[in-house]
Amino acid sequence: MLIGALNIEFRLHGITSLKSKRKISNSLKQKIKNKFNLAVAEVGHHDSLDYLELGMVTLANEKNRVEEVLNKALAMVEAISTDDIRNVRMEVFRL
Repeated sequence: MLIGALNIEFRLHGITSLKSKRKISNSLKQKIKNKFNLAVAEVGHHDSLDYLELGMVTLANEKNRVEEVLNKALAMVEAISTDDIRNVRMEVFRL
């Protein structure tokens, strides 16, 4: 079994409250969960108004499948996000 993890760090613009940031975060998380059935969570920069970090994971039997799903999720996030993506980290682990 393989576990794939994807972390995406965003630089947010024009956010004036944590409530606004959570709205963006929750919207992205829900879209990713609905389309790709990934587990998604905000994993960093919890109290920052300037940065958002989302982490997502998936399981599969083949490395190609794990990478395919995570790459599609990344492509969707890049297409719908108006904020700057500063850092992307993808890892695949074998159990």
